Amino acid sequence: MKTQKATMTRQEFLKKSSAAVLGLGLAGVAASPSTGSPKEQEKSTAPLPAVILGRSGLSVSVLGFGASRTMEPELVRAALDGGITWMDTGRSYFNGRNEIMVGKVVEGRRKNVVIQSKFRLGADESAGAVLSAEGVSRMKRTMDSAIEASLKALGTDYIDVWLIHGASSPELVHHEAVLEFFDRAKKSGKIRAHGFSTHSNQIELLKEATRRAFFDVVMAPYNHKGSYVHSNTGQYAEWDQQALEAAMDEAKAKGIGLVAMKTCSGGPYAPDATVAPSFEGALRWLHVEGKAHAMAVAIASFDQLEEDLRSVRK
Repeated sequence: MKTQKATMTRQEFLKKSSAAVLGLGLAGVAASPSTGSPKEQEKSTAPLPAVILGRSGLSVSVLGFGASRTMEPELVRAALDGGITWMDTGRSYFNGRNEIMVGKVVEGRRKNVVIQSKFRLGADESAGAVLSAEGVSRMKRTMDSAIEASLKALGTDYIDVWLIHGASSPELVHHEAVLEFFDRAKKSGKIRAHGFSTHSNQIELLKEATRRAFFDVVMAPYNHKGSYVHSNTGQYAEWDQQALEAAMDEAKAKGIGLVAMKTCSGGPYAPDATVAPSFEGALRWLHVEGKAHAMAVAIASFDQLEEDLRSVRK
């Protein structure tokens, strides 16, 4: 997670973005409709590179807006005006209020925005608790109530990507009750794609997801350093980079959409000694490597947003 002072305003961001577009000769490429003032709606931005997120078939910008660190609607609007086409939020962020904020911002432009949200299963990940009748029943109730709560909070009748939040057990993720829930939710039209996010054990989870070939999307830690320090909890995690990349290649070949997270939690990066390390460089490394389809980056300020947009436009 980057730590920068939120010094830039929305107006300054839009002004700088438009100036950069004019310099690139791309002023005629319009962004999706804005909910800002008429003058702001005339602003044009260069489109971000887009990619199809695996077998989900969803087209997303390679840079996604991680909304977990902000409750500022103007920042989210600026991200959409800047060319970002998908939002990553979750039930647990700001006790559900983050979803409400995101939903209000995308109102009126929902068809042009991919929404990814997450929920926790609310089950003990020990095998005994998961396999008990009481544990399974509780998990089913949690899943049913979570999706209805997210749909209401987001003000939408469908969620593009619905993920289990913070998975660590391959057995729990692929429990029969979980798979049945996701299958039912997709068939009913409440979700378009399903999957899970994980903060640890991502190699084993990714391998099992590839073998089972059920889930559409996996969101996992991946950065240039092969480790991260969680910005909120201080949790440290590391992984075998070579083994993870091999697992990512196999998953990608099987059609799983891969989303990188903890993208800046490995710190600034520079390709060589002639360039100063930066978070922009860390994101550009991910973009150039191309192991993941896209990256969800937690953005908390206009300065960070501008930096992150530069990383995928160069």
